[in-house]
Amino acid sequence: MVIGLVSTACLVAVLVLLERNSAGLDTGFPLRFSLDLDPSSTPLRPSGDPATDIYHHAIRNFGDDEIFLIVMRAPDIFTTKNLKAMRRISRATLNLPAVQSTESLVAVTVIRNDPIRDQLEVRPLLHEIPESPEALESLRAQALADPLLVERLISRDSQTAALQVRFRRDSDLERIRKDVDGQIRRIIESESTDQRSFHIAGRPHMKATAHSLMVTDLQILLPLAMGVMALVLWFFSGSVRGVLMPLGTVSIATLLTFAAMAALETHLNLLTVVLGPILIAVGGVYGVHILAHYELAADDAGSSREASIRLQNATRAPVLMAGTSTAVGFGALLLTDIPAAQQLGGFASLGVVVVTLLSLTLLPACVALLPLRNHSDSPRARILGAHLDGLLTGLARFTIRHSGGVIVAWAMACVVALAALPHIRVDTDYLSFFPEDSRLRRDFAAIDDHLSGAIPIYVTFENKDRGSFNDPARLRVLESIQHRIDAVPGVSQTTSIVDLVRSVNRAIHQGDPRSERIPDSEGEVAEVLLVIPKAKARPLINVDQRRANLWVRTGVQGSARVKELVRHLEAAVSAEIPQSLEAHVTSDTVLINRSADGLASNQARTVGITALMVFLVVCTTFRSLPLALVALIPNVVPVLLFYGLLGLGIAPLSLPTSLIGSIVLGIAVDDTVHFLARYRLARRRGQSADEAVIDCGRRVGRPIAITSIMLFLGFLLITQSGFAKLQEFGGLIGLTICICLATDLLLLPAVLSRARVRT
Repeated sequence: MVIGLVSTACLVAVLVLLERNSAGLDTGFPLRFSLDLDPSSTPLRPSGDPATDIYHHAIRNFGDDEIFLIVMRAPDIFTTKNLKAMRRISRATLNLPAVQSTESLVAVTVIRNDPIRDQLEVRPLLHEIPESPEALESLRAQALADPLLVERLISRDSQTAALQVRFRRDSDLERIRKDVDGQIRRIIESESTDQRSFHIAGRPHMKATAHSLMVTDLQILLPLAMGVMALVLWFFSGSVRGVLMPLGTVSIATLLTFAAMAALETHLNLLTVVLGPILIAVGGVYGVHILAHYELAADDAGSSREASIRLQNATRAPVLMAGTSTAVGFGALLLTDIPAAQQLGGFASLGVVVVTLLSLTLLPACVALLPLRNHSDSPRARILGAHLDGLLTGLARFTIRHSGGVIVAWAMACVVALAALPHIRVDTDYLSFFPEDSRLRRDFAAIDDHLSGAIPIYVTFENKDRGSFNDPARLRVLESIQHRIDAVPGVSQTTSIVDLVRSVNRAIHQGDPRSERIPDSEGEVAEVLLVIPKAKARPLINVDQRRANLWVRTGVQGSARVKELVRHLEAAVSAEIPQSLEAHVTSDTVLINRSADGLASNQARTVGITALMVFLVVCTTFRSLPLALVALIPNVVPVLLFYGLLGLGIAPLSLPTSLIGSIVLGIAVDDTVHFLARYRLARRRGQSADEAVIDCGRRVGRPIAITSIMLFLGFLLITQSGFAKLQEFGGLIGLTICICLATDLLLLPAVLSRARVRT
């Protein structure tokens, strides 16, 4: 019956996953899954943050900051060949269905005074590509004399030029499915030569790159995790059932979890993309413990059915307790305000609950149908198991003899960790998810070096009265603020409506440099604003002139530096702004930075609640306050040491690494629970504390070591992700799992031996 129900659930899950097979995730295989990927930074932003409304308000008024940058590098941009290449790229890009507009030296509108006809012209910078050296030099002079072009579309040394691409209002996934990023890359590759190279940047490009990496991670990490787990299980069990049964339960749990995500129309994001490998690593340990208990039950059972019943009786409490504590560890992530972390915690908890129920029902049902076996079929596995049991028993004896020294050594490590905690550096941003040596990061650095930075920030201003920014006095306030912001470290370039007004006013006055200023009357300002094309004015001022935007370009990255930049920008604004104006500093980058602000405070809350819940679960199950307190020690210590390592500089506290404390605390208690369950049984049989510790080393030490190795390797596989922050997450959580193994095999026996805990 159990097997039939599970089979039906799996069939339904498969149908759910393949329900939208024409629109779902293309995995590269013949089938498409109905799970979609969300490569954007949106799930990384704090939910319910009032600053999000400010950002959306700015986008509605001044357009989005989704700019795709194509940057050309050459010894001299102002040659006929290079300008023609730029025009071909501009036209080919503009012909793509998803592209709304392009702007570059060969496709930019300027406002000039025609000295021959003595009239103002709104025209392209150039109509035809110049051929003669004189015409090319004249074009260079015009471009470099225009403050609205320099460092934005052309560098001062004339060796770098940018082509800015704006897309239509398609969703990120629609552009990705149309392969817009790939089409643009192929366009520029066709124009690359030994003397002409290109770089690409901008949020749309980052999202397309992230999507590609997410698909690759899914294609590689899931099969790799299954393969590595199978090898570990085969190495230690030496039997087919020892491999297939744990992997079977975790595969079913993973399938059902992904089906739940598809049914709830929840997209995989930059954190949940590793949900599969995490469930495989965590869920596989339940099968190992079940089979270890089965070997013990089969020793005294007369039939497979009797062994199955004994197995259920022996494992029900510890597996339920372990599953509950692990689910609590992941569930604590629901307390964060980051949607990506909440989704990882929620669906990982669901997967753990499913694999726990399968381990308590499906596995006993399967062993009841299989032939009774009370020994391994593999001589190698028997020999390896005997050596491992002997090693662990010897380690338990050593710990008992030197229990005081062991406890002191761990206590000293905790003191060092506590001293390092104040030095933890909080730093995370969207760009940091990509490896430093990736092409995307290299392109970003190159653009920041040769042009204004590729990261836009809005500084918005608002007054309740219509036509507020027709007032020369308010424009002069904006001009003064802009001058202050220009001096802020990290600001590459600023643009505001003041720049356009000054430029047009000069053109109106026959190019007189003295007229490059804000006019003296509202009427003159209104006249100037009427001349400016709507496409140029819209990013800087809204239709009724009540709101203005100061566009800041920067190359600053990392939440610590972004936070400092925002602080300087806000100080520059507050030093000049009158009470009649309201100002805000906002952008996607600023919002993500705000998620970093809460990481440190969230740690104490989530880890503290996880520890409390684990304590209550253990206390309720064992009905023993001393055992519950002892269970916390070998699990809290690794988490403390993890944070200590962060304080010592091994890595910053980023969004992915901020999840490790709660996850490890929930996972690590599994082995502790099985150790204490065996310890309690031994003590109730009349053994002394030392004898019970040695019995635990011999009886449950092997599955604890095997499951820790599985967890270590499972999380270590995440270091093969294409994302730098996920690589860091996998390595650090794998290291912390190793510390957990050491505390379970060294610190826990030492504490039990010294404390003489009774049950």
